[in-house]
Amino acid sequence: METYKTMNFKAENKATFLNILRSIDIVDPLMSGDRSKEYTEPYAMAHLLSSLALGDHLLTFPLEVIHKKPDKPDFLLTMGGKKIGIEHTDARPENETRKDVLRRSEEIGRPGHFVNPVEPDEPRRPAEELREEIKANSPKVGWPGEDSTDQDWSRVMLNFIDKKEEKLQKAEFSRYDEDWLLIRDAWPFPSVNPENATRYLLSKIQSREAKLIFQRVFIISNSDRGPVCEVTESGFLLHPRNDLWG
Repeated sequence: METYKTMNFKAENKATFLNILRSIDIVDPLMSGDRSKEYTEPYAMAHLLSSLALGDHLLTFPLEVIHKKPDKPDFLLTMGGKKIGIEHTDARPENETRKDVLRRSEEIGRPGHFVNPVEPDEPRRPAEELREEIKANSPKVGWPGEDSTDQDWSRVMLNFIDKKEEKLQKAEFSRYDEDWLLIRDAWPFPSVNPENATRYLLSKIQSREAKLIFQRVFIISNSDRGPVCEVTESGFLLHPRNDLWG
């Protein structure tokens, strides 16, 4: 059975819900090296749901989860007479993803390679240029201080939010009682202070002319031990990670 098909289930209560999640074979995209949607989507969704289950204010039972592949949004969460569409996106630079593919398929580069700063919407670069960069494995510029990194992180995440808000308003997206956005953070930052960075993100969202279209935005840290950041138009929360598969 393909991994993504396991993210379709019903749970009558929290105990059953957690047992079902624990039984799902979630493959960590960072550990496996496979970042295709059939791995990244269930990984992010399972970690979101397991972490939300630690609190009492968002999940109610019974509930049902449907992976809507290939429809948009990616998931449908039904609970308490309410339907919530959840769209997933990977915050990962395209060129870095292509470099990972080249490292695996051509067996080039070193396991402990340097990671350089990347701007959102960096143009797609030729494969030969990426190969040379992999082989050189040299740092281009130094990373900024922690506070600057946190601000850069918030800018990158807002870029992904903006793009998904544009798509949410297109005809191919179904709209529900609530619309949530789930971002798996795989951007190559050396370290981020989740609370400080999320506070910057909230400030950027509130300073825009348009209000946030998604009722809630969740960001899954690229570390299994990192929190799940929740951002709304009015505030943010950091949910402790509930890793059932570690």
